Amino acid sequence: MCDCRGCRHPEKLKGKPEECSPEQIRECHGEVKEHPCADKTEGVGAK
Repeated sequence: MCDCRGCRHPEKLKGKPEECSPEQIRECHGEVKEHPCADKTEGVGAK
């Protein structure tokens, strides 16, 4: 699950945010140039 703020469908994240397809990014964040979750969650959640 995605912990990124602004993600409309965090439950759809199956792997890492960096692995999301452009279609998934559009569905969850709308029209953005880059995936906003990719930078912020890098290394987070690895316990």
